[in-house]
Amino acid sequence: MIVIVRTGNRNQLVVRILATVFLFLMFGLYYNHMSNRFKEQEQMLVKQLQLKHKKKIMNKSIALEKTIYNEARRIVKLLGQEHIQSIKVVRDKLLIVCDYDTNIEPLSVRYGVAAMVKNTLQDIKIGIDIAVILEKKDEA
Repeated sequence: MIVIVRTGNRNQLVVRILATVFLFLMFGLYYNHMSNRFKEQEQMLVKQLQLKHKKKIMNKSIALEKTIYNEARRIVKLLGQEHIQSIKVVRDKLLIVCDYDTNIEPLSVRYGVAAMVKNTLQDIKIGIDIAVILEKKDEA
């Protein structure tokens, strides 16, 4: 019986090493490409979520502004337009300046002690906290 033992050919060893290196290089490049792609997708999703969040905040602020405006219109109807001198939003209060002879009883019924009233010789200044207005909106 004859046994032949083949010794490793250096060319085959070099080819196997190059193939293995090339394979790892391909996997590395593919991993890098896909990770960059996922980062771009994540950044796009983050931008979209930020835009949605900004729109939601804007819609909420517009709704609050409309609520305050509607409440100011109701106050003008209650007191009578001819008696109102000015209506302003100062910090977190709705400030109403009206004539001295204005009947403010409807406001005291509607807001109670939440309506801060200051009588002067020329006019009556009424301050209503915006938080109270928004609470009344939530109750309705």
